[in-house]
Amino acid sequence: MAGVTLQHRIEDERVRRALRALEQRAGDATPAMRAIGEDLQLSHRERFDQQVSPAGEPWKPLSEDYRARKPRRQDEILVLNTYLRDTLRYDAGPQELEFGTDRVYGATHHFGDPERGIPARPWLGLSEGDERHAVETLLAYLGEPLS
Repeated sequence: MAGVTLQHRIEDERVRRALRALEQRAGDATPAMRAIGEDLQLSHRERFDQQVSPAGEPWKPLSEDYRARKPRRQDEILVLNTYLRDTLRYDAGPQELEFGTDRVYGATHHFGDPERGIPARPWLGLSEGDERHAVETLLAYLGEPLS
C-alpha cells in the first residue's frame, strides 16, 4: 500500500511550565499592583494640577466668599497646603490595591457637604485611561510567562 505517514509529537513541557508560572503570577500580582499604584499617584497629581475629576470634568469653582477668606492659593481648588494631594498612598497586595488618603476631609471634598456649603468635587477614582492602563499592566504581568 502506497502512501504517506505523518507522525507528530507535541512536547508540552514548555506549555506546562508556562501555565505553572502563570498560575503562580496570578496568585501574587503584587508587582503589577505596585505599578498600578504608582500610575494612579501620577494621574491623580496631574488631575490636581488640571483641577478636574477622573471623568475630566472641571471641579466646581470656589465661592467668592471662600476665595476672599482663603489665605493663599486663591485660584486653586482643593489646594491650600497640598496635603490632600500629597497624602495619596497605595497599599499593594497579592490580589488587591488600596488607593486613597487618610485625610477625613478627602471624603468631604469628594462627596460634598451641603450643610457646610461644600459642593462635591470628585477627585478620587479611575479615569477611562487609568482603567485601560491598569488592565494593560495586569495583562503584561500575567502574560510574561507565556511570551
